[in-house]
Amino acid sequence: PANQKKRVQFAEDHLDWTFEQWIRVFWTEESSFSTKGFHCRPWVIRLPEEEYYPDCIDETFDQGRTSRMAWGGFCGQYKTDLFWVPGKVKIDSLEYRDSILLPRLIPFWEEMAVAYGPEPVLVVEDGASRHKGHAKRAREAYALPCVQWPPQSPDLNLIEALWGDMEVFLGQNWGRAKNETELLQMCEAAWASISPNRLLDLCRGMRARLEAVIAAGGKATPYQVELTKSQLSQT
Repeated sequence: PANQKKRVQFAEDHLDWTFEQWIRVFWTEESSFSTKGFHCRPWVIRLPEEEYYPDCIDETFDQGRTSRMAWGGFCGQYKTDLFWVPGKVKIDSLEYRDSILLPRLIPFWEEMAVAYGPEPVLVVEDGASRHKGHAKRAREAYALPCVQWPPQSPDLNLIEALWGDMEVFLGQNWGRAKNETELLQMCEAAWASISPNRLLDLCRGMRARLEAVIAAGGKATPYQVELTKSQLSQT
């Protein structure tokens, strides 16, 4: 209930924000992608006699399945390059600061400050522990303006929609990425296919997301399950 109240309060406080304000928000986060295609068990609609049809089977590969974490973000019509976290590296607050915040996040934020100035460009990060500690102190040192985001609110973080787009892309190409190299190539292709118009449309839709949170009393909204529906529609 406390988080629900925070979600409603945030939605009410930002309900009157304009499109011009939302395009000055830098949405950023990490997400993992797998050669499995989905981060959940996929379901398929089939007839009884189609149980062993190739397109109804989740194939496995001799190499096993691999997963990689990527960092990315966007602001208005611009998006960052994807940064792939090395496979065995643990992303704590120190590693996040040294591998992502200082060399990638802040330079992109500075570019956006020029592109969308003179009003400040605000940064959105979720509440993951790696975004605290060393990372928090670095943000403060650079006077990085951040939005105080409500907890448990993926439906209000627009970068989640882009991760969803990529998951759908992987789902449509289910089974084609049989190793890490092919997985990264496929993810890069999916990221490159996200157009500036897609990014701007997400910003235009923020008011609808906020209204949905208010209408739901801070509980789950349709935007929190849109990824699952998209995944199921591909199987």
